[in-house]
Amino acid sequence: MFGKKIIRHLYTSCGLDISYLDVPAARAVMMAEKSQSDGELARIPMAVRDDAPLLPLRTPIDEIRLVPLFLNHESATAHADLTGKRIGFLNGYRMIASVLPEDATPVATSDTFQLVSLLERKRIDVALTLEWDALAAKYHNQDMVIGEPLLESSLYHWVHESREQDIACLSGALDDMKADGRLQRAIREGIESGSPNQDQ
Repeated sequence: MFGKKIIRHLYTSCGLDISYLDVPAARAVMMAEKSQSDGELARIPMAVRDDAPLLPLRTPIDEIRLVPLFLNHESATAHADLTGKRIGFLNGYRMIASVLPEDATPVATSDTFQLVSLLERKRIDVALTLEWDALAAKYHNQDMVIGEPLLESSLYHWVHESREQDIACLSGALDDMKADGRLQRAIREGIESGSPNQDQ
C-alpha cells in the first residue's frame, strides 16, 4: 500500500530509520499491541485496543471511508442490500464487525489483491474495503462500482509508547505534507500508478 511511502517520508524527515515487517494486517496490529513492533502503519481508533501500548500521532493521516465494492452495475443493483450476501474483507479489519449483517457469509482475505481477485471471479458478492483501495481497483477496472460509505473515521499512524518522544516531529512532518499538498498528491499517485495489492 502507498501508505508505506507516506510514513517512510515522515520518519526520514525526522532523521529516523524505519523498516517494515511484511505480515498480514491481522497479525500486524496484534504484534504492535503486544509490543513486538514499534508501531502500526495506519489504523482507525476503534481498531486499536484501549489498553494497547500504542499512541497516535496528533494529526490523522486522512479521513477514510469503508465502502462496498461491486463487480459492475448489475452486481451493485443485485447486492446493494448486504443481507445474506457473501462479503469479502481484509482479515484484521476489526471495524467490519460493526457493519456486517448477521446473516452474511464473511470471507476474510489476506490482502487486497486476493479480495479483488475473489470479486472478479465471483467468489464473493461484494468486497468491503477502504475507499483508497476501491479507487485503485476501479482505476484498473472501470466496470467496478463503489457504493456509499458504511463507515467513516480518522486514520492515524501509531507508535509504541516507548517512542513517544518521536510523536512531535512525526506529527509536524505530517502537518507539512498536508499543508503543501504532498500528502494528497502521494495518495492520488498511489491510486493511479499501482494495482491495489502493490506496496509502494
